[in-house]
Amino acid sequence: MHRYLALLRGINVGGKAKIKMAELQSILLGGGLENVVTYIQSGNILFSSTKSDTIQLAGQIHDIVQEKLGLDVGVVVFSKKEWSNIVQNAPSWWGVNPEWKHNLLILLKPFDMNKTIRAIGELKPDIETMEPGEGVLYQSMSLKLFGRTTTGKISASPVYKQMTIRNYNTATKLLTLFD
Repeated sequence: MHRYLALLRGINVGGKAKIKMAELQSILLGGGLENVVTYIQSGNILFSSTKSDTIQLAGQIHDIVQEKLGLDVGVVVFSKKEWSNIVQNAPSWWGVNPEWKHNLLILLKPFDMNKTIRAIGELKPDIETMEPGEGVLYQSMSLKLFGRTTTGKISASPVYKQMTIRNYNTATKLLTLFD
């Protein structure tokens, strides 16, 4: 039995794709996943499975949500080791400056990291920074000057539909919840 983290894209955001976490937990348990636990209302799911293919598991979760709730949501799945590496290999600046917002942009598979970075555009180094990781982009930007940042406008870009975003606190808390 292996432990995994599934991240669902775009649920319970702006009144769209509303899913109660208790209902999500119930349908995933009914769909063959074990030890299902959700964290906050934004589609963070820890679960166990005998399967080891994370792409297959993401497809299974997608299909269960689509069949039972009628929602077509992006899903990405990480093993404990993969998520641990993402959090532990973060750049030294990520999550540090309290005057900046720190996010983890998690890319849905399949993705082209270079194409994604090009699509985001040129950053303004005095007010934002971004660095690629294993299937993620570490992002930090000034809270005060958020409206001027390139990465702050990412939601208007087509590349936005190919990612799900978690803030620093959620990303690091999820690692502690594996245990």
